Amino acid sequence: MGALTAIKKLLDKILIFLSITFCGAMVVCVSWQVYTRFVRHDPSAVSEEIADIMFVWMGLSASALLYGEKGHMNITFLPEKVSFRKKQLLTILSEFFTLFMAAWVLAYGGYFITLKGMAQVNAALPWLPIGVIYSIIPITGVCVVFYAIYNIIDAARKFVTPLDGGKA
Repeated sequence: MGALTAIKKLLDKILIFLSITFCGAMVVCVSWQVYTRFVRHDPSAVSEEIADIMFVWMGLSASALLYGEKGHMNITFLPEKVSFRKKQLLTILSEFFTLFMAAWVLAYGGYFITLKGMAQVNAALPWLPIGVIYSIIPITGVCVVFYAIYNIIDAARKFVTPLDGGKA
């Protein structure tokens, strides 16, 4: 578990850096867009498109980070009513569903969408293939898959050696 925890900490730092970088780039692009629109009276289509891309990339990278920190929204009604070990089983089940969906929809589906998008170009940014824009989807999927595996192993470890004195 020690190696996985080290990888998780590194992935957390990478996603924090990316989210902050994307947010900063978005602020710069939007500021430039406001300047060109209202001061120069010549709006920049490029900065608007880059701001849109940065918004999506920031949202997806931050959502993967939030999931990894277990900060995502969840319904706790049932887990609060059951014993510690049953709560760990519910966590494992929930994480398996998340793992499956992230692997299938985000990683696998995102990979094929990214490949198909490589043949298309963005109208505002003709040098940037659409597939590059879509590449954040499978990247996010791989991050969520890792976090789900980490959470499954952590819950299984807690199930085997409960901290509550073994009360089932």
